Amino acid sequence: MSGTSKEGAPPKPLSTREQIPKADFIEDIDGYMAKEGSAEVVLEKLQRLYNSLKFIESKLVQEKAKMKVKVPELAKTVDSLVQMDAQAERGEELVTHYELAQSVYAKARVKLPEEDKVCLWLGANVMLEYSRAEAMDLTKANLGAAREKQKTIVDDMGYLRDQITTTEVNMARVFNWDVKERRKQKAASEKGS
Repeated sequence: MSGTSKEGAPPKPLSTREQIPKADFIEDIDGYMAKEGSAEVVLEKLQRLYNSLKFIESKLVQEKAKMKVKVPELAKTVDSLVQMDAQAERGEELVTHYELAQSVYAKARVKLPEEDKVCLWLGANVMLEYSRAEAMDLTKANLGAAREKQKTIVDDMGYLRDQITTTEVNMARVFNWDVKERRKQKAASEKGS
């Protein structure tokens, strides 16, 4: 069953932070360029780093969008299960509306015995039957894990934004250093002739 570990506790959300390459700010541009060589080589290296950071950013944006949809769905499922439990304990029928087709709903009355079963969509066209108590535990665990993953994604995006900004600043500094060096060389060649 995806979404829970063997002990029944949701797994710790995986952070992308370990996969994000660190961009170190170039403090001493002259010393760095003397060590690295030409500006073209350094700019090409920085551009590759920048492209990989932007690729990771696009993946995180997609993950964040998925979580933005998933968390409310899980919360609604938990609320539905709570309502079902409350009505079953009172011996009442569950009155609900369900979708027949797009924008076409029907009203249904469902008798809820206390030990009723529910079916949960797990994804990838898979549905499993659980007791209400098991479904409640699983859904609450998945909701907690999804909320934690949302927080992790936001943290990772903040860290990633810092790396992208540092890379952009480094690229600008190397470009400006190159322009300055070319001007020096041009002025020296004009002086020499």
